[in-house]
Amino acid sequence: MYAIRHHTFGNAATLQFDEVSTPEPRENEVLVRVSAAAVNHFDILSRGGIIPEMPLPRIVGIDCSGVVERYSGIRTDIQEGTPVVILGERMGNGRGEHRPGAYATHVCIHEEEVFPVPEGIDMTAVACLGISYLTAWYALTRRYKLQAGETLLIQGIGGGVASAAFQIARALGADVIATTSNESKRLRALELGATATFNYRNEDIPTAVRATTGGNGVDAVLNAVGGTTIQEGLRCLRNDGTLLSIGTAYGREFTFDGFDFLLRELNLVGVDISPHSPHERYAYLLELMQLIRQNKLTVLVDKEYALKDAAEAHRYVESHEQFGKVVLFPS
Repeated sequence: MYAIRHHTFGNAATLQFDEVSTPEPRENEVLVRVSAAAVNHFDILSRGGIIPEMPLPRIVGIDCSGVVERYSGIRTDIQEGTPVVILGERMGNGRGEHRPGAYATHVCIHEEEVFPVPEGIDMTAVACLGISYLTAWYALTRRYKLQAGETLLIQGIGGGVASAAFQIARALGADVIATTSNESKRLRALELGATATFNYRNEDIPTAVRATTGGNGVDAVLNAVGGTTIQEGLRCLRNDGTLLSIGTAYGREFTFDGFDFLLRELNLVGVDISPHSPHERYAYLLELMQLIRQNKLTVLVDKEYALKDAAEAHRYVESHEQFGKVVLFPS
């Protein structure tokens, strides 16, 4: 089999297209031939060494779909030839006997993280429904219950979670306001149905958002970057509004006006899908698939690359030009 591995931490140039031995699955393991692998921001952060204790060499990638090639366990829903999606915590962490990762022609993994893909769902789309769409879905339906007619502000449209949240919010009947520093992303969001879009480099976002919402502010904010943007997001909320915090790319420390936070009874809610079991994640995924079948949700795929060009795909994501998911194909 072939896999994208890095033997040291560093930039995209550390990614290598290696030939490695195809794992032999044990009774409770499944050998999957990968159809598509989604690129996530975690792939880039971990490649750079955000988890320095991660064992190397390591196969990169946490989200993929594929077809069962070998399985001898007792489950009847993932027999050989079954289209499947892999959900869980074993992928891409460099650990375990097989050190599985999504950037490969094959994945050998425990059966509890392998689930059948319902008939009629595209294998590329389902590969993208992993961490980004599941996080956005969990945020907007569990941590906050976004309702039709409400308004959601997405800070920094374009990345995986942000573009997923955009699509999900529209599918739920909510209005979406988006911010970006990229003019092409701003126009793309408008094309996809955003109520308004603003460039945060040359506009005062809280002032612009309040002008758009009749002075009230938005019902909820989805923030995937953290840092100083938290204060900006809170200022955009209506009284008793909710900010959903999903990431910390701009900084792990949040500083905001505590007095205003108290007086306006605002809510700051953390979102983390990682503690959820594979079966819980699959339940969320099936809910998303219902929206796809009803033509209410379309998975946004921005660019596609051959597996061997994973370094180029990483450089594209790092350029901050993406709007939607970036996907790798082994063949």
